[in-house]
Order: sequence, then structure tokens, then C-alpha cells
Amino acid sequence: MGIPLMIMYLVNAGDLLAFLFVKYHSIIRHFVSRIIRQQSQRLGLQTKLPFEITHQIVQRQVAIKAILSVLVLYIVTGAVLFSNWEGWSYIDAAYFSFITFSTIGLGDLVPGKGTLTDNENGKSILCALYLLYGLVLTTMCFKLVQDDLFSIKRRILTRLGFDTQHH
Repeated sequence: MGIPLMIMYLVNAGDLLAFLFVKYHSIIRHFVSRIIRQQSQRLGLQTKLPFEITHQIVQRQVAIKAILSVLVLYIVTGAVLFSNWEGWSYIDAAYFSFITFSTIGLGDLVPGKGTLTDNENGKSILCALYLLYGLVLTTMCFKLVQDDLFSIKRRILTRLGFDTQHH
């Protein structure tokens, strides 16, 4: 019963995080677009930007680069964290984070493998929270990439003249 519940949690939490990520990304993109447009008008340059948000762009579509950069940043954060806590090299710590977030979990690197003291219990809790959030973040990334790929598929089918309402 625990694994199906965990999967439901990861999917629902990943969907919520994906929704928030899209909203945050949209706000930043709109803000940057507005600043660039204002600067362009001041300098007398073109006012149409190729990356401006229009009503034709699907709301949930987010650049895959932005999605993957968030995941890479989180893995790098884990590399710094675990290399300091566990005395691992940065490569080993990044490898541990990636293997854990991809749910492969080979077990060759385990944080807190030594004896846990009272001081280490706090690290264990933070480690568990980091890993749980990392799994949710990975689920969010998969969800957003999937949405982006479905959007690309829909555009291709529309250009080819197929009805995308039934696909």
C-alpha cells in the first residue's frame, strides 16, 4: 500500500509544483519582456520580441531548458550538501542525487551510513526532506516536459491538417 500512495503523492505534488512553476515562469517572462520592450522603445528599436507571450502560446508550455536547469541546480545543491555532510567527492554526491531522483537507487552510496548520533538526526531529517522534494521536483520536470512534447505534437498534427481535438 505504501508504494501506490507514494506514487499518488509524487504525481499530485508534482502537478501542483508544475502549476506553480509555470505561473512563476510566466510572470518572470512577462516582466523581462516588458522591461526589454520599454528599453527598446526608449532606444527606438523594434518593439516586437520573438519570445513575447501571446495568447496563442499554451499556458503550460515552458522551455525545456528552464525545466532541466532547475533539476540540474537541485542536483548541484545536493552535491554541495552531501559532499560537506558525508565527505563524498562532488561527483559522488551529484551521482547519489541523480541516482536517487531517477529512482534507480543502486545503494552504493548511502548518506548517514555510519553511526548516527543525536547531532546527525537533524541531518537525517533534512536529507529525507531534500530527497523527497527532489523526487517531487523530478516528477514536476517529467510532467512539464511531457506537456511540452504533447504541445509540439499537437502543433505538428494541426499543421498537417489533422484534428487535434480527438488525439
